[in-house]
Amino acid sequence: MRQFFRGGRELPFGQSDVCSVNQNRLLRREAPRKDETGCNDEMWRSDDRVGLNVSSLITIFCVLFSCLLVSPAFGQEAKGLTQNILRGVVSSVQDGKPIEGASVSVDKRHTRTDKQGRFTISVDKPTGVLTIKHIGYKEQRVAYEITSTTLNIALQANEKQIEEVEVVSTGYQKIPKERATGSFEFIDNKQLSKRVGPTIIDRLENMSNSLRMDKSYEFSDLNEYHSIPQFDFDIRGRTMISGSASRTVVLDNVIYEGDLRNINPNDIESVTVLKDAVATSIWGVAGGGGVIVLTSKKGAYNSPFKLSFNSNLTIKDRPDLYSRPFMNSTDFIEYERFLYDKGYFKSKLSNKTTYPSVSPVVELLDAVDKKLLTSVEAEAQIEVYKGYDVRDDYYRYIYRNSVFQQYALGLSGGNNSVRFNLTGGYDHNKNQLITSKNDRLTFSSSLQARPLEKMEVSANVTYAQVTSRDNSVNQQLSYSGNSSGVQTPRWPYLRLVDDSGRPITVDNVTLRALYRDTVGKGNLLDWTYNPIKEIAHNSNTSNPKDLSINLTVQYKLPFGFSAQGMYGYQHIQNTLSNWDGMGSYAMRHLINYYSQWNDESVLKRPIPLGDRLNNLYDQTSSQTGRVQLNYSSAFSDVHHRLEGLLASEIRDKNFSRTSSLYYGYDPDKLTHVAVDLAGLYPVNNRKTGGAKIPDATLFENQTNRYVSIFGNLNYTYSDKYLLSASFRKDASNLFGVSANQKWEPLWSVGAGWHILKEDFIKSSPDDILKFRASFGYAGRANPTYSAVPIIYYRGSAPLTNLAYANITSLGNPSLSWEKIRTINVGLDYSFFQRRLSGSVEWYQRNSRELISSNPVDPTSGFLTMVTNGGELQAKGFELEVNSLNFYSAAFRWNSKLLFNRNRTFVKSYNYKWPSATNYVMPSAGANAVLREGYDVGTVFAFPFAGLDNQNGDPLGYLDGEVSKDYNAILYGPFEQLRSVGPGIPVYYASLGNEFSYKGVSINVNLQARLKFRYIRPTFNERNAAEFRQGHPDYNLRWQKPGDELHTIVPSLQYPIDTYRSEFMMGADALVEKGDNIRIQDMQLAYDLGDFKSLKNIRVYGFAKNLNWILWKASSYPLDPEYRDAIPAPLSISFGLNFTL
Repeated sequence: MRQFFRGGRELPFGQSDVCSVNQNRLLRREAPRKDETGCNDEMWRSDDRVGLNVSSLITIFCVLFSCLLVSPAFGQEAKGLTQNILRGVVSSVQDGKPIEGASVSVDKRHTRTDKQGRFTISVDKPTGVLTIKHIGYKEQRVAYEITSTTLNIALQANEKQIEEVEVVSTGYQKIPKERATGSFEFIDNKQLSKRVGPTIIDRLENMSNSLRMDKSYEFSDLNEYHSIPQFDFDIRGRTMISGSASRTVVLDNVIYEGDLRNINPNDIESVTVLKDAVATSIWGVAGGGGVIVLTSKKGAYNSPFKLSFNSNLTIKDRPDLYSRPFMNSTDFIEYERFLYDKGYFKSKLSNKTTYPSVSPVVELLDAVDKKLLTSVEAEAQIEVYKGYDVRDDYYRYIYRNSVFQQYALGLSGGNNSVRFNLTGGYDHNKNQLITSKNDRLTFSSSLQARPLEKMEVSANVTYAQVTSRDNSVNQQLSYSGNSSGVQTPRWPYLRLVDDSGRPITVDNVTLRALYRDTVGKGNLLDWTYNPIKEIAHNSNTSNPKDLSINLTVQYKLPFGFSAQGMYGYQHIQNTLSNWDGMGSYAMRHLINYYSQWNDESVLKRPIPLGDRLNNLYDQTSSQTGRVQLNYSSAFSDVHHRLEGLLASEIRDKNFSRTSSLYYGYDPDKLTHVAVDLAGLYPVNNRKTGGAKIPDATLFENQTNRYVSIFGNLNYTYSDKYLLSASFRKDASNLFGVSANQKWEPLWSVGAGWHILKEDFIKSSPDDILKFRASFGYAGRANPTYSAVPIIYYRGSAPLTNLAYANITSLGNPSLSWEKIRTINVGLDYSFFQRRLSGSVEWYQRNSRELISSNPVDPTSGFLTMVTNGGELQAKGFELEVNSLNFYSAAFRWNSKLLFNRNRTFVKSYNYKWPSATNYVMPSAGANAVLREGYDVGTVFAFPFAGLDNQNGDPLGYLDGEVSKDYNAILYGPFEQLRSVGPGIPVYYASLGNEFSYKGVSINVNLQARLKFRYIRPTFNERNAAEFRQGHPDYNLRWQKPGDELHTIVPSLQYPIDTYRSEFMMGADALVEKGDNIRIQDMQLAYDLGDFKSLKNIRVYGFAKNLNWILWKASSYPLDPEYRDAIPAPLSISFGLNFTL
């Protein structure tokens, strides 16, 4: 106690005369001598009895109580007396100017530099290492020894490294990730470069924990095979009930309104995914569904010129037409015989009005019945047909291996006042359809200049031009495309060429060969069809051009303020030309169909001889203006830091479309023939009434405007405690005045805590354990609906030629913004010198006041009206684990695990479909019909009670009883359905392992999709008969009593019961588990180092869509990732990049 009092401060025990103590004055008097309590000896001796009994007790009590209250403070104070003080100045190597706000730390202590770059910090040890950090500079460690001399520390600028690693972008500001309270996912250029693909979405696949991509229809052949993949993805699940995809893409701080395929991924430096309210609420009504922020490459100040080059060649396999369940020709012909014998084709064969086409086998059977052929001749030809497979000809003559060539060239550099980055790219792609190809030319320029010491001017320009060609939309060439337009579905034994490889006539067109080959006595145009011959006579070209210009001026003001003005402009125009030449079947059929003739000649052709050209012009222009005041400063005591912004923004988007159609077009003379589009003409030579000549004239214009005011504030205390808040208010021409007046601002709050920076926790300085939590509201505007009625003019009525219009949406003056409330709790961690790092998050997102259809009184003339009546609730968690498993001078093994769970629940949705069958959608997935009280994407099915043991009919349930009243089951109440589980995977996971040995590295990526269901396809009599869509389950059908014990495929029935077939297609007996784990892609790379003037030479190979299924929950031979669609084909890429 003697040492404690001598080194501490005097304690005022009380106001009595026990002792006289002066607070905050060091004890230096020696006489009269004080005892260990600090009181005079004479006082003890003056009254032994009272002093010992009262004074001593009071003294002891005071000392003990004071120690309990202030022992931590005294401990630190006492310890502080043995500490040493270091002083220093931090400046920039480039210009020698002091750096304000630099973090200086040693052991558990830290401070920040003031405006003059000065700092003071106390240290325990006489020697040690200081760590200095600042955004925009390289981290530096400086050894120190106790000295009275001021330390001078110079930091080296490293803006590229900071942008890649330490800073996330919200689109309005850049925030050091260590000071962020929101949920961000940052993907740098190094990670993006691990994948090869023509689009940024290709690069992001399996890179993000929150981006969910639905590829089940990407290569679907139900309607046509998409030569260019279509994208469907969301961030943490669905946030809307009606309308288009709700996520927002931001490019260089401005909302991007164009096609993501126009963005060259080689131009992108980093991608930030904004997920929670703190991250997205600053975007207001544009941020409700999550935001993807793309940051293009920029140069660095005071850096030498650098030329970079990247090129790759990708070869993609032909689509695997053999992967889908297929009914072979032998079985299909057997089924056609069954239908023929039952009289199914009699109405078609006897139709003398429209002469509908029938298959070659039916023609042969009919010819035998009419004694035009002998049965031996017919059977011989049928046997030949049994050996054909339509997929063979399509695989050989219609599809090819696609070849994608990509080239990218970049130039960057800078001095003390200017930095720049220029990139150019060219893509030349031959797609899988032999008629399909596209070229993309891109250019990107980024320039930042400092004309004044405190001013920076920035200009970003991006331009993309795409030229694509495909076959005409009126004459689909793809595998199932011939089921559209004037054609009928193909049969499995259809052939495109003869045995010598010459194109032959294909009879899967509208008219029966018996009619088309004789009608008009040869005066009509050739009415035959062959897909291969069509290639030279039609085309569909598209030429989109996308220009974006962003101009920003920023000026540093006193006291930590800076002012910023920004203007963004984007202009997108696209010209689509659909040409059908005279040689195309579509044009020949149309001219003949409207022609009027007799046995001698053609009397009239309302549609003239010649080509047809349909031009469609789309134009989108958007302008964004923003003024912004930023603030960033550390307080004088350096423990407090405040950052924020206040801004106002106006945005305008205009979309216009016009379409024109020309008949009798001559591409050489550039002329056309005027036609009477108002007249009513007999068609099919007066056999089927009259019709107007098709007209594609169209005019469309839409303008949306938004005005916003917003701001945010971030507070940091001692680099340990974080607080943030933001607000935003939007107004738009989409909603009524009353909605804007009563609308509440969107806002968010967040907090964070760096746990390991607490003094009472011992840990390595490099370790991180950061807790964060956020709550707030973002929004969403649905431009499809408005506060006023929307009327769509549809031209003139067929009979009166008077203009008419439809009301497509009733007005609702109370219509307002959709609101998304999000709660997010997360933990970021990094241990063992960053060998183990990652994050874990839990979130709950409630999308409220969603625009949805609600029933109204039918006497109003409408069945539904849109209101803000829907609500969805998404819950989930995300886990990210990055680990360096092994490291040596020659070998390195690191892993990255992404694992997440998401379920979106429909809390409120007033619209109820009238019958149970509306909810049964076997392959809908995320597009399934919503039902209040169930998850989005829930699979509903009809309860199946087996097969009738007498005739093989499928059995269902009606009011709890086994029934075969299929009509009543289909159109009965929803409650009779069975919910079999989610149709969207609840759990997504990917595991990437990278192995590096010296300069060679290999990266293998596994992915998992867990806990979801789908209804597999089966044989359907109606589909096989009408649409020629067979299924191999035909061989498993019930044929005799007892078969019901080992099959669920019903017997054949005639007449075909459509309700029976539809019931069976949605039976719960067909439900399969979709859980699967697969190896999805792989990269092999070799870093060659430098060679002469070439630096960082790297060659690489990348294999995508390997689809090596390691495990799946169902034994059914179908890939659950694609279900009834054609799987994404395997692609192999080879590439080279280097710098100069």
